[in-house]
Amino acid sequence: MNPEFRRQLSLELSPARLVLMPAILLMLAICVFVIEGKQPLLYLHKGALSLVGLLAACVGTFTALSSINDELNERTWDQQRMSAMGPWRMAWGKLLGGPSYAWYGALLCSAAALLCGFWLGELADTILVLVLSILGACALHCAMMASRLYSMDPNKPATSRNVWVLVVLVFMLLQLVSSVVVGLDSLLGGSGGGAWWGLPLNSGSLLLVFAVAGLLLGLLALWRAMSMQLSVPTTPWAWALGNAAGCLLLVGLVPTGTGRALTAMMLFALVTYYAAALESQVAQRWRALLYSARHGQWRRFWQNMPLWPISWCMAFAVLLPAYLLWNADPLSNRSQLGPLAFMVLLHVLRDCGIYLVFSLRKSSRSPLGMTLLVVFVLSALLPAMFWSLGLAPLFEPLFGAFDPRLSSNFAHAPALGWLAWVGMLLQLAVLAVVLVWRFKAITPGSAARNDIFAL
Repeated sequence: MNPEFRRQLSLELSPARLVLMPAILLMLAICVFVIEGKQPLLYLHKGALSLVGLLAACVGTFTALSSINDELNERTWDQQRMSAMGPWRMAWGKLLGGPSYAWYGALLCSAAALLCGFWLGELADTILVLVLSILGACALHCAMMASRLYSMDPNKPATSRNVWVLVVLVFMLLQLVSSVVVGLDSLLGGSGGGAWWGLPLNSGSLLLVFAVAGLLLGLLALWRAMSMQLSVPTTPWAWALGNAAGCLLLVGLVPTGTGRALTAMMLFALVTYYAAALESQVAQRWRALLYSARHGQWRRFWQNMPLWPISWCMAFAVLLPAYLLWNADPLSNRSQLGPLAFMVLLHVLRDCGIYLVFSLRKSSRSPLGMTLLVVFVLSALLPAMFWSLGLAPLFEPLFGAFDPRLSSNFAHAPALGWLAWVGMLLQLAVLAVVLVWRFKAITPGSAARNDIFAL
């Protein structure tokens, strides 16, 4: 048996806890029968399904994250890294062993839901809901554990603030997923279902496809994140593959070519922000990246490559075929939609560059907080101050799309106006100068004659 899985089971499944869980669930069932005398099986069925989701998704995710955070707090993570276990065995040992007590309660509730569904004549629907809940919860565990591993700094202990931030994020994700599930029938055209990449699927089949695909992508992400933390050299092919697969899954719901291109770029842009915000040990990673590039060690260069530039390049790569689709689509306005999409990608690059500048500083202040402050000043305060003068796009170029006066000053001005493009180019130029200065500060021997920044 996997030693990590056995260790987690010994920590989670003590005899007292094994007795406590069914006792609490039995008391809840008795309360349902006492309070609801007319249709107790119906309410017990709904309550059991709700508890499966609550225990598996919420409690299970929290305990899965705790299996990682406890290693940091107890200073035992270095022992884990020096053990003989590989990334995959370590990953599934924590994935199944950490939330084992939550799964114990979820399985008891699943048995109760199956019995009630059999007596109510809803066994098929109950099985479908349970399968989707289990697959979705496992995918959520994998995604959150991979995010925690990617953002984890072994030199800093985990705080309760980090854990609760992730718990809040889990709650928001559950609300989003529940809203999608509730509105899926109306989105796909009612009980008749809809099309996914031209395939007619009902809502249950589509959810099953998404749950299985999400679990596979989550396992891939967890394995690669664990490999990174165990200092196993890896190239970012898995990140690119996961980005492409997730994008293809979601873009298949969009019916038109123009909408698919815009959706793909939007998803890649969101993933770029996500990867940039989660990145840990930024200075060490970029120092190794620059060293590898300077000495021509290209495999090591790709092994140290941060993830957010890859997602941004994938978003930019969608832009060229998108132009072809927009040119063939009579309903799209290519002359305005293309520049706006390109400006959005430059905006994402600017924001990630600002975050990188603050991440490279040796300061106790949060890089994310400082980035949000600078973006708020550039995108809200300064445009509001100079709006009456028509200079708002100089600070926030996207405002050029909302003020016709700003783009009609020149006869041949682009859709956003010349001022928006000049403003974005100036911001990127200033950002490039600051980044070069920061890279010189973190690069060993930057004053040497063969330094890549030497003039």
